Amino acid sequence: MSNPVPNVISNFEILFAPQLPAGFPPQVENIVETVVKGYFLTITNQNASAYTFMVGFHCNTNPSPPPAVRTLSSAVAFLDDAVTGVAQLISAGPNPTDFYTEVKIAPYGTVLVGVLPAFFNAANGTFVTPNIEVRGWVDITLPALRRKFLLGTQAQSASPVSVIVTAEQRLTFLPMTGEGSGVVESQSAFALPLATGASQFMVPPQPSTGPIFTGTLEAL
Repeated sequence: MSNPVPNVISNFEILFAPQLPAGFPPQVENIVETVVKGYFLTITNQNASAYTFMVGFHCNTNPSPPPAVRTLSSAVAFLDDAVTGVAQLISAGPNPTDFYTEVKIAPYGTVLVGVLPAFFNAANGTFVTPNIEVRGWVDITLPALRRKFLLGTQAQSASPVSVIVTAEQRLTFLPMTGEGSGVVESQSAFALPLATGASQFMVPPQPSTGPIFTGTLEAL
């Protein structure tokens, strides 16, 4: 049995850039604001069992004229399960066009996954140059989990698992310089259309590998 195709959720865009691209007359460029745009995905586990999902972010860097940064190496991801929200830097690795984050959701629990442009340099307390533009798509899978002390993996479920998802973009408008002046000009948010046209997703499980076993599982 082959692995199931990932469920595509939506597209996404993260920005830290002026509202208008370069090339407009100075009279126009000097009055536009700088946009911080993030992607927020809410996932609810509708089941009596806990599950570990894998959420993937993918982008295409072909339309990448300098100096814009268009890879996931310029992004920050965080998870918030309503109990603890811990920010984690995305590690681009050898392929900055694909990033996967493990999302563990308790029975009937809800988790927020956020992806933002890495617009602030925590090391020296300054803003980076506002030229981050990353666009792509998001998918979700239910991976088979490693078996402790044994070879192979085991499926988390015998049938597709139901989740409810919502996706939205949130924008914050800063002064045109993009610097941290303490002034937020305005904020906005809007829901994104989902790939299936419905918020309920039936996520098929990745099949087991190796000998049949019913012992303890752990995340890959």
